[in-house]
Amino acid sequence: PIWVGFLPRPPSRASPVETRESEMETALDSVVKIFTVSSSPDYVLPWQNKLPRKAWGSGFAFPGKRIITSAHVVADQAFVQVRKPGSATKYKARVLSAAHECDLAILKVDSQQFWAGMRFLELGGIPFLQDEIAVVGYPEGGDVISMTKGLVSRVEPTQYAHGATQLLAIQIKAAINPGYSGGPALIGVKVVGVAFQSSENIGCIVPVPVIECFISGVDESGKYTGVCSLGLSWQPIENSHLRDYFGMRPEMTGVLVSSINLLSDAYRFLKKDDIILEFDGVPVANDGTVTFRHRARIAFDQLASMKKPNEVALIKVLRKERECKVKITLRP
Repeated sequence: PIWVGFLPRPPSRASPVETRESEMETALDSVVKIFTVSSSPDYVLPWQNKLPRKAWGSGFAFPGKRIITSAHVVADQAFVQVRKPGSATKYKARVLSAAHECDLAILKVDSQQFWAGMRFLELGGIPFLQDEIAVVGYPEGGDVISMTKGLVSRVEPTQYAHGATQLLAIQIKAAINPGYSGGPALIGVKVVGVAFQSSENIGCIVPVPVIECFISGVDESGKYTGVCSLGLSWQPIENSHLRDYFGMRPEMTGVLVSSINLLSDAYRFLKKDDIILEFDGVPVANDGTVTFRHRARIAFDQLASMKKPNEVALIKVLRKERECKVKITLRP
């Protein structure tokens, strides 16, 4: 007998547009609105605080049932609440750790009802120039979730307004209005940074390496431990006469150590007028920069800020025309 029938219908595949929409829905479900009541110190009348004030910001759910946000959103907080997208219920939260240097904070919500059905976002990498980034949050002027998009215009060390520190940051061609602070900067469903400040229609984002250092430090010690540094001051050595004075060969590049912090580990191994030639095998240029990525350079001491406390850095130096290598333990 010959059986005649219909061939089974092939499984349907989602179109690229539908896939992107599904990914964005996942991201939007992870972004929360943060309500704070803060009471900052009064430096004119130090025996009392200023009147309490209300503020809000954004944050996103991170694996481990934690919420990542900006430190300035919860600075001087007296009471913190969070609200899930599309929900009318606010849940009490507490600040697990705050890093004012890098403007990041971790919140914890004890209510299990809050975490029911919550989706978590994961970290990605550092975007490239002209990559399109979507910043999600709750800017002022409304109460619903919002999104703005911009192209990456620069990746370099930037002055953090809240902590007055110079750390790596991503600049995008989009204004990050108040309220977006603490919200995720996304490429697809991967977090490439946390929005934290804006000026003249240029938004700034805390990049993944800084976020990872903060989170890993909290995971290991239970609290924020600080941004690592070499604990020294240096100056460029681009002047050819200065290079000749210290006996640098034409192919050598580096920076001159001008002073060293007495409490740093570098004080045990380095001396004033040493020439730092390499950091962890990466050559240091005469202007103090190292290769970061294709067509990009950053100050070499930024490599130290991306390390965890008590990690060791291998430093190659030129001292009295002789090369040597030393291992320095990095600390905040």
